[in-house]
Amino acid sequence: MNAWWAGLAPRERIILAGGGVVLLLVVLYLAIWEPLARQRAEVRADIGALSADLAWMQQVAGQVKRRGAQQSSQPAAASGGSVLTLVEVSARSAGLHQALERVQPEGQGARLWLTETGFDKLVAWLGDLEQRHGLQVSQLAVDAGNAPGTVTARIKVEPR
Repeated sequence: MNAWWAGLAPRERIILAGGGVVLLLVVLYLAIWEPLARQRAEVRADIGALSADLAWMQQVAGQVKRRGAQQSSQPAAASGGSVLTLVEVSARSAGLHQALERVQPEGQGARLWLTETGFDKLVAWLGDLEQRHGLQVSQLAVDAGNAPGTVTARIKVEPR
């Protein structure tokens, strides 16, 4: 390599050295500066969106607290009847009435047996029982069903 370099004319060496410097600058720009500038622009856009989200959340925080206090102060019976009635009606509206094998009163709550029901449907229904009807799941046992995505569950729900 040294012999090749020494064999070049001084003008050729200057041109190659200048080209090497330009190539180095282009590589540094494309490999370091450009990705950093792009990432900085993305972060600035994210900060703007997140700031808007924060402002909105701070605006509605009071409303959420008031609604939460109203819902927690309402007993389960006031929002639609006894625990057994709430379970039956909400299971029917969630499309789980067929899977609801047995409902048995237990203390203030109820014990439920569901067979071959979709797991996603079950979880959505339990969330609905908690949020809309003031019931909480105190015991839950879930076994895989025969078909993919289905489960058999034993659940105990009680008023909050």
